[in-house]
Amino acid sequence: MTPFDLDRPAADDAAADPVERNLDLAWELLSAQPTHPKIAQLALQVLAAQPERSSAALLLGSHREACGDADEARRLYRQVAGRADSQFINAARALRHLAFAEHDHPEALSWARTVLRVDQEGWDDWIELGYAQALSGEYDGGWHQLDEAVAMSARTAPDDLRKALGKRAVYLFGTFAPPEVFVPAAEEAIRADAANPTIALMLGWAYLVQYRFADAEELALRLLREDPTDGQLQNLVETARTMRRIVDDADAEDVTLEDIRRAGVIEMAWQLLRDRILGTDLASALAALDKVMPEDLRATLRPAATPSEEEAKDIGAMAAEDLVAWHDGQRPGSGATWGLPETFRLMSAAEMLAMDAAIEADPAAHPDWPQNDAREPVLTDDAGAYLVVVAFGKLVARRPGHPDEPVAESMADWIWDRAASFGGRDPRPAPRRADDPAGSLKPSPEVLAELDRLNEACRAAPGDMEPQIKLWTGVVRLDQWVCINRGTPEEPRPYALAAETGSMLAIFSSATRAKAAAHAGGLVPEGAPVPLFVVPLPAAIDWAMSFGERGVVGVTVDYPQLGAWCPLPNLARLKQMRDPS
Repeated sequence: MTPFDLDRPAADDAAADPVERNLDLAWELLSAQPTHPKIAQLALQVLAAQPERSSAALLLGSHREACGDADEARRLYRQVAGRADSQFINAARALRHLAFAEHDHPEALSWARTVLRVDQEGWDDWIELGYAQALSGEYDGGWHQLDEAVAMSARTAPDDLRKALGKRAVYLFGTFAPPEVFVPAAEEAIRADAANPTIALMLGWAYLVQYRFADAEELALRLLREDPTDGQLQNLVETARTMRRIVDDADAEDVTLEDIRRAGVIEMAWQLLRDRILGTDLASALAALDKVMPEDLRATLRPAATPSEEEAKDIGAMAAEDLVAWHDGQRPGSGATWGLPETFRLMSAAEMLAMDAAIEADPAAHPDWPQNDAREPVLTDDAGAYLVVVAFGKLVARRPGHPDEPVAESMADWIWDRAASFGGRDPRPAPRRADDPAGSLKPSPEVLAELDRLNEACRAAPGDMEPQIKLWTGVVRLDQWVCINRGTPEEPRPYALAAETGSMLAIFSSATRAKAAAHAGGLVPEGAPVPLFVVPLPAAIDWAMSFGERGVVGVTVDYPQLGAWCPLPNLARLKQMRDPS
């Protein structure tokens, strides 16, 4: 498949003209076997007869790209773009495709915008723009553009809607969209029978991250009917059932749901599987680093180690096991070879095991290393400080007598940063841009996952007040509440639900959940922008209580995804719990 559409010669023209016949045959080969050497022979014959034949040059470029010769493909694409003839749009699309393949996000975004300056009619060019925006750090703007492209497909090319829905789900997944953003799009793609197996699998894991264990099991069982031998789906079913068993029989289990939540086990499983599929995992990062690391750094690394099964268990599987299998640490005192201000170096398996044994033997002598917490020390500065992989896979700096300092989202991210600093390509989406709209309306995935977990606990025990208090304590400890604006920008008015006893003020933990509710409830047409406003906490509590004078009897959070509600008078008590002073 070519990354762009080109004009192919009509059959009667090809039969009459040897040049056209060669071009037609080259097209047929490109569709069937894009790396076939005959393609280049035929394309070069056409170009020898007609040097300015842009479609033949693009055909040859697509063949070179498929063969792995990106530089020659780029030269041919740019040559055609420079002619500014009727094939310019296809040359721009080809250059956009090549930039995506090489993870050159700014270049892909530039060519995506260039394409749309020439042709604004196709939904597929708009969806590529959204993908490029998100990869470049414009997450909310890019994800909104994906939605706009799907809506455009529904209006202008309904026969393509299944394709658009499937592509949106793939691009959300490929730009690290959190489960709350990914899930609704993946569900819509599955309903339209447009989701590929990977998207369906990741939807199941996203359900687990949202503590929707029954939904995860149901989806996996349905998919297993199509392929009963799929090991990843079997693992998903087993994990979902284990989680449900823990919830149903917490007293009899050695591990509680709270233990799992605190360690971020499910969230890490989602991230690791996502990274492995996208090629952004730790193993891929280490392979990329191997290609670009300076020789002075390479000289300090020890040979790889193969720990025993018992040692591997003690070392830890979050990151340490992969690191020692790559190189078993660095020579002491060699941390400066990473080129960073602080001279941390990789620890060996023996050092990791010795440190873990020392902590277990004398916890009082190691007050900065809590017992039973997920931890894997992986680097040291040989002066008492360490880089440690902790819960949720995050990498922190741990120094005696000081709180942990965040260093990177994961060990893989730290290695990718090093590879990029040495000149390697970075396949990850860019960090969120400071000017990305709505960025401030998105709490961390951990915060949202905790609300989801607490809500599931409320549903599991509807008569128990304790989980409801915990849920609403979490709601009032958010930084802000997001509301759907039913008024004007000058005079905002929050959306409220009608109930038998009075109105329920609808508040949301994130902009994404508010937008999803507005579309699901028909407040705003699908694909149209949703007017929002935010009220910071704790002032939002008094603000919400003031609506009691207008017939509001309570507040509901993240309706319909959660839908838990709290009587308005109880907010005063929750405010006291948030700020006892």
